Amino acid sequence: MLLPLYPLAGQEVVVSVSIRDGVTRGDEHFAALRADSALESYRGTLVSEPDRFDALWRAARAAVSVGMLEPDDDRSAEWYDLALDFADRAVSVEPDSAAGWEWRAIATGQKALAVGPSRRVALSEQVRNYALRTLELDPEAAGAHHVLGQWHAEIQRLGGLTRFAAERLLGAATFREASWTEALRHLERAVELEPRAPIHRLALARLLVDRERPAEAIRQLRTGATLAPAEPTDPGHLEEIRDLLADLESGAR
Repeated sequence: MLLPLYPLAGQEVVVSVSIRDGVTRGDEHFAALRADSALESYRGTLVSEPDRFDALWRAARAAVSVGMLEPDDDRSAEWYDLALDFADRAVSVEPDSAAGWEWRAIATGQKALAVGPSRRVALSEQVRNYALRTLELDPEAAGAHHVLGQWHAEIQRLGGLTRFAAERLLGAATFREASWTEALRHLERAVELEPRAPIHRLALARLLVDRERPAEAIRQLRTGATLAPAEPTDPGHLEEIRDLLADLESGAR
């Protein structure tokens, strides 16, 4: 990497910087869609600097990506546990920084999808609390808006008996707060904040389908289908976008 310096005389001097730490390498791997290599680079940094915040939350992000790419739910849950360990450590190091809380929420949300119903209910309370804390610290944290939007939507999608059991038998009192309106608000905000993230477009389109608004869903999916992958999980989300778009367009004809 070359860094330009500007001395008083105005003449540009170029200094060669050859040191690239594990976080820099990890970011390069992540941008190249190699989640596993990114994770190893971040973990390498944490061996010598265990409390390095930027490496901790990035390691959580990479571990979540590896888990999402894992076809086996049991193995996915293990990756999400690892991500939670990194996120918990990040929150411990910098409790007032949104990044640690955001990846704590995302990792917990993904783990909830990979475990049984009763455990999922218990985790859903944590998901909500972590996401709300993130937004207290950073109202423009797109990942937290996505998590909250999905929280509201998934609860609304539950059957009546299942939701009753969750509220009354499993103690999930906050389920009564879930609404389609809030799901839509948070997912639209996530798209607004990160318009080039396929995962937000896909989640919003699915919600619009649930609300019987297929034309709006198609518009979101058509935009989503034009996006270039920027994160390791994007290719899979783009494939889902194209599949859902084809289904909706064939039904519209």
